[in-house]
Amino acid sequence: MKKPEVTTIITLPIAGIENPYQFLMMQGLRLAGYNVKHGVSGKFFGLLKTTLKYRPDYLHLDWLHSYYLRRETWMTWVQFPFFVLQIYIITNIFRIKLVWTLHNIFPHESPIHGPYKWARRYFAANCQWIRVFDNSTIPRASRALNVPKDKFRVVPEGSYVDYYPNNVTQDEARHQLNLPLDKRIFLYLGLIKPYKGVLKLLEAFRESCLTNTILVIAGKSLDSQYFKLIQKSSEKSCVLIKEEFVSDHDLQYYFNASDIVALPFNKIENSGSAILAMGFSKPIIAPRKGVLASRLSQQKQLLFEEGELTKIFYESSLLNCDQLKKIGEKNFEELKKYKWEDFANCFD
Repeated sequence: MKKPEVTTIITLPIAGIENPYQFLMMQGLRLAGYNVKHGVSGKFFGLLKTTLKYRPDYLHLDWLHSYYLRRETWMTWVQFPFFVLQIYIITNIFRIKLVWTLHNIFPHESPIHGPYKWARRYFAANCQWIRVFDNSTIPRASRALNVPKDKFRVVPEGSYVDYYPNNVTQDEARHQLNLPLDKRIFLYLGLIKPYKGVLKLLEAFRESCLTNTILVIAGKSLDSQYFKLIQKSSEKSCVLIKEEFVSDHDLQYYFNASDIVALPFNKIENSGSAILAMGFSKPIIAPRKGVLASRLSQQKQLLFEEGELTKIFYESSLLNCDQLKKIGEKNFEELKKYKWEDFANCFD
């Protein structure tokens, strides 16, 4: 009897092991029995070159914008026809199935008109299906991308528990970072960008007038003007800013040193930051929106609506260490519901 051929899934763009999400996603598909590889790099004809080289059953895209979006508007207009041409050839001539994981409906810091919108709508129309992380995304994505709701498949993200080192105590972590042992520490960790709400976080922390408390902001800023606003807003406050890329090994120091993680996003569909914090058994202050409303439903007392962040800061300060520990343990247990292999159920 002839052995059935293994389904081949090629994924783009290439992020590799430097990007834990894509690395673990591909590993999960392999564990489920699929042949999974990276495609061919190249912003102009990478999609077509990948198709010609591998002739896969599926071509899966994570982050689409690198294939049509350019720094200058005129360059995006030039790139757009090449993008459309590739998609047409791939789907109509080679009959390759295009599939897409929608991390954001539109990129956070780009326009939403002309080719910026058309590229995503054209790609969505030509996809077999689009993976999202939560049911709440479907109505908005359906309207924005002009595709029917039944084109979407919901698969939550897996965890990073076994990916990052986590073997230091809170005291050891605080000694490593030169933080006091006797204060409550709130942590924001991630890129310092406007859509992540860091200025709003600083304002709420200042207005809550908490005593015996420190807010640590750790991450790289890619916008010097925005970072100046961050620095100015943190003056004369119990705020420690570590403006740097945090290595994989050092993540454990920041998370284990903290009592509560604060993620005050202005816009969010999915959050690897929240899932990462859950893996370190941390309570998380976050907006009640997007995937966070469901992924953090077991700690509703720390979710806030617009304008409630100061109030949540104050209320969280009333929780004792045992209460915070129990919330963190619930978050950790919640991660066990989802595995990276779950994504394999989309491919049929």
